[in-house]
Amino acid sequence: MSWDLSRWKPSTTQSVLAGFLSVGFLLRLYAAHFPNLIHPDAIFQTLEPAHRLAYGYGVITWEWREGIRNWVFPAFLAAIMKATAWLAPGSSGYLWGIRAVLSLLSLVTIWFGYAWAKRTSGIEAAIIAAGLCAIWYDLVIFAPSALTEVVSTHLLLPGLYFGIYGDRLPEHKRLFLAGLLCGLAVSLRLQLAPAVGFALLYFCHPKWRQRTLPLTAGVLLPVITFGIVDAFTWSYPFQSFLKNFWINAVQDQSAAYGTQPWYWYLLVLAEQMFPLFALALFGVRKSPLLGWIALIILVSHSVIRHKEVRFIYPVMPIVATLAAIGFAEVIILLKGSLPSTSSARGTLIASALAFFALLSYRLAPYFPYRRKDTLGIAALNHLSRDHGACGLALYRMSWYNTGGYTLLHKDIPILIISNKRVLRAQRHSYNFILAKQSGLHSLRGFKPTDCRNGLCLYRRRGNCSAPLPMYEINTVLRDTHQ
Repeated sequence: MSWDLSRWKPSTTQSVLAGFLSVGFLLRLYAAHFPNLIHPDAIFQTLEPAHRLAYGYGVITWEWREGIRNWVFPAFLAAIMKATAWLAPGSSGYLWGIRAVLSLLSLVTIWFGYAWAKRTSGIEAAIIAAGLCAIWYDLVIFAPSALTEVVSTHLLLPGLYFGIYGDRLPEHKRLFLAGLLCGLAVSLRLQLAPAVGFALLYFCHPKWRQRTLPLTAGVLLPVITFGIVDAFTWSYPFQSFLKNFWINAVQDQSAAYGTQPWYWYLLVLAEQMFPLFALALFGVRKSPLLGWIALIILVSHSVIRHKEVRFIYPVMPIVATLAAIGFAEVIILLKGSLPSTSSARGTLIASALAFFALLSYRLAPYFPYRRKDTLGIAALNHLSRDHGACGLALYRMSWYNTGGYTLLHKDIPILIISNKRVLRAQRHSYNFILAKQSGLHSLRGFKPTDCRNGLCLYRRRGNCSAPLPMYEINTVLRDTHQ
C-alpha cells in the first residue's frame, strides 16, 4: 500500500527531482568552498599522486612507495586536473574542477534515494528521500572529497538499483551494467567486497543460469582492468589489492593510526543520523536488501580495529533512503487518524523535509572532520599564485595538514625542519615558513604575513639557494617510514 498524489503529473515529479538535484549540487559546491580538507587521505592518497601524473612532482607517502594503491583513480583525477587548470590561477582552477566533477557524481545519491523509494513505497517516499539526500550534511560535506570510500559509494548505489530494477533495459544489459558498477566500486574500495558479493548473489537468485554470466562479465571487466594496471605500474597483477590486504588486514598496520571497539560505528550512526537511524529500521521492512547491504558493510568494517567515520560513508545514503521509506511506513500505520487529501499529504511531505533540513542544519557543526587549522592549506593555495615563492619550510608542524604539492602547485622544495638551529642554517633555502605561532618568534629577514588558529606564515624577500636533500619532504618521509 502506498499513497497517491493523484493531481501530480509525471512531469511535476520530474521537476521536483530536478529541483532537488540542483539544490544538492549547489550545496555541495558551497561545502567545497576553499579552504576545505576533509581528511589528509583526500590529498595524499588520491590528488597528490594525480598531481605527480599530471605535472611530474608530488609528495610520496609510504602507501605509494609500498605499492598498495592502484593508479586508475589518480589517473582519472589527473585528467580532470589537466582539463580544468585554466579555470583559475595556481591550484584553484583544477581544485574547483575536481570538486565540481565529484559533486556532480555525488548527485547519484539523490537520484538513488528517489528511484529506490519510489519503487518500494511510492512517490511521496521518493520525494522525501530525494530531498533528504540532497540536504543531509554528511552527504553534502563528503561529496566533493577525492576519497575512495566516497566515490565507490556513488558507483555502488546505481549498481544496486540496476541489479534489482532498471526495467527499461533488457535483463542481460541491466545485469551487466549492475555488475560493472559494483565491480568498479569494489575495485576502488576493496573493503566493499563482502557487501558486493552478497548483492551479486541476491541479483542472481533465483535465475542463476540466465543471470550469472552477464553479472560476472560486468564485475570482471573493471577488476581485471585494475589488475592489468597494477601489472604495468607496479611489479605484478593485482599487487595493490594483495599488498593492501596483507599489510592492513593481516599485519594490521592500520591499527597504528588508532583503534576503536567493535560497536563504535553503531554509536557514530546513532549520534550523527538520529532519528534517521531509527526510521531506517521501519524502512528495512519494505526494502530488506538495503538493510542487509548496510549491515554487511557495518559488520565487515567493525571487525577491523582501525575505524574512521568516513569508512562507513556507504551506509549513510542507504540509511537516508531507508529513513524516508520508514517515514512513509510510519505514516501509513497512522493513516486512519490523518487527513487523506492530496493537499494534506503534500503538507506532510513539506513538514517532513523541513524537519530533516532543520535537523541537518543543527548537526552540521558537529561534523567529525570539521577543521580549524585551515591556514596550512590556505597558505599553500596562496603560494601557488605567488611568483616569488622559491622554497617553503614547515617548522614543527604536521606536513599532512598542508595539502602538499596539490595545493602548492609549484615545483619548489618543501622542507621539514624541527630544529631551530637547522632552520637558521637553512634560511637561504626557502623564503616562506609555515609554523606554529608560539614556535617561532624571530628569524632574521622573516616577517609574518598571516596568522590564524595558532599558525603563522612568514616571508622574507629574495631568492633561494639549493637546500640540503636530507630536509626535503620526500626524503624525510622515506627516512621516517611515513
